[in-house]
Amino acid sequence: ARTPNLDRLAAEGVRFNRAFVPQAGCSQSRASFLTGLYPHQHGQIGLATWGFRLYREDTPNLPRSLKAAGYRTGIIGKLHINPESAFPFDFHEITGANFNRKQLGDYAKNAARFISASETPFFLSVNFPDAHDPWLRQVDGLPKSPQTGAEVKAMPYMGIDPPAMREMVADYYNSLARLDSLLGDLLAALEKSGKADNTLVIYIGDHGADMLRGKRTCYEGGLLIPLIIRWPGQAQPQVRDELVSTIDLMPTVLTACGAAPVANLPGLALQPLFTTAPAEWRTHLFAEYHTHAAASNYHPQRSVRTDRFKLIENLLPDTLNPDYADTLRKLEGDAKGRGETAFKDSLPQAIAAASPEVRAAYAVMEKPPRYELYDLQNDPHEFHNLAADPARAATLTELQTQ
Repeated sequence: ARTPNLDRLAAEGVRFNRAFVPQAGCSQSRASFLTGLYPHQHGQIGLATWGFRLYREDTPNLPRSLKAAGYRTGIIGKLHINPESAFPFDFHEITGANFNRKQLGDYAKNAARFISASETPFFLSVNFPDAHDPWLRQVDGLPKSPQTGAEVKAMPYMGIDPPAMREMVADYYNSLARLDSLLGDLLAALEKSGKADNTLVIYIGDHGADMLRGKRTCYEGGLLIPLIIRWPGQAQPQVRDELVSTIDLMPTVLTACGAAPVANLPGLALQPLFTTAPAEWRTHLFAEYHTHAAASNYHPQRSVRTDRFKLIENLLPDTLNPDYADTLRKLEGDAKGRGETAFKDSLPQAIAAASPEVRAAYAVMEKPPRYELYDLQNDPHEFHNLAADPARAATLTELQTQ
């Protein structure tokens, strides 16, 4: 993907190579970074679209805590958490998801208006519609030079790379390029305000790509996200490889703003990773999955990973994972929307024609066993389930215990 503005932001800040969400879904992930809690703790275990909601409206969250610390609070774009009244933003523009990508220039314009409205310190959450599906090749001339399927390959964790998949990936990258351009406009508005040198900028995604072995799974393709933090004079530009999560953002921001801490948050303030010095850090990181759209793809999972290994526990083992077929249907629908008629058969054919290890990985995804154990050092794309390997029995037991 062509992302010059993100590349520049990364060069100016801390780029976290191994940053994750606690659940690879929009509402669940958003509720987590705004509350600092895992989905099973805050209750938003499925999409707000389907009526899922926080257990308690009075759950502490970033806008409420920062308002108490004297900050103005704003959000541009979708919140996607229920009830919305739990998040008392002072300013909310472009309240919908805007997946049709209407008036994309309004994101930076609204941000500039909010940033410059007062000298009171502010917290602003900007939520762009890209790169959510539908992946549109070009909108309002963005990107200026769209990529095509001939220029890209499918992500390696998919294990397959048919031509129709490449066209879809190209448009995903085009969506990212458009996002990058809009992010450039946003950062330019911040610079023009004169407040850039005193503003902590955090860039995240709320889950991995909504394709094969990505969103709605506990695989790396779903949980691994970009995380860049720029804080002039406070965070030294560098690359970090520690295991971090978006649950770490609330304690990080509260600490940075001098706001009252919230008790019993599972995350860690990231400030020890803002210098180039070695830091004592977590050895295990957790994630989960519950459901997405109502009960149609309920297939709960829990996962834990270390520097090298990951364990996924499927709580409905040896049953068909409904999201497997749902994802194939969804991708077929997306392909039809772009006029590709051959996509329906190409995915199953590509899986059937893949290497034995890739075919085995898709079989595990379709009807998973109780445990999946992966050696991420030697198998970064999680194709080889080692849960039944006697040589890994001690690792399996240790991660089960964790």
